[in-house]
This record gives sequence, C-alpha cells and structure tokens, in this order.
Amino acid sequence: MNAKDEILEILNGEEILAISIGAKGHIDDPPSPFFFDGNNIKTALEILDYEFNEGHGAEEGYDVYVWTEHKVIFKHVYEGAEEYVWVPRNPIRIIPLPLGC
Repeated sequence: MNAKDEILEILNGEEILAISIGAKGHIDDPPSPFFFDGNNIKTALEILDYEFNEGHGAEEGYDVYVWTEHKVIFKHVYEGAEEYVWVPRNPIRIIPLPLGC
C-alpha cells in the first residue's frame, strides 16, 4: 500500500491545508521540517510517497496528521496493522465509527 495514495483517496478531492509528519514506525526521527502548509504540501506528499505493508507486524509508516477544511486524517495502528483514517475537523451530525471514518 502507498501512504500518499491512501491519503489522497480519503481526501476525495479536498484541498490539504497542512500536514504534520512524525516518526516512521516509532524508530526514525520525524523529517525536518516536520510541518508543511501552503507551497510545502507537495514536499510532504513526496515524503509520504512510499510503499508499506498494512498487515500485522512492525510499523512501517509515518505518523501523520493531514488537515483539510472538513477532515483530519491520521494513521491508526492496531496490533501492527496500519491504515489511514479520518475524523471530522469540526462538529457535524455523523455517527461515530470505531477507528475513525
């Protein structure tokens, strides 16, 4: 699975306002810089353009927050299985789902 592609699919055409990238697999240090907005979004997406195994095992993906006007996207991990999920950025009438939307 490709992290950037999964995030772009969740965006469904929404514009990214900012991205904050943390450690990769809780081993590596966050990239420097770690916060991207405006013209730097493209650089953040290049960092997130990598393949990872979303199955159980060691974490391979970066911890990340992606802000849009309506969503916050983040990496969720359960017993080593990784996926990117989202929650509403602001209060809306939505039925909560386990592990984000």
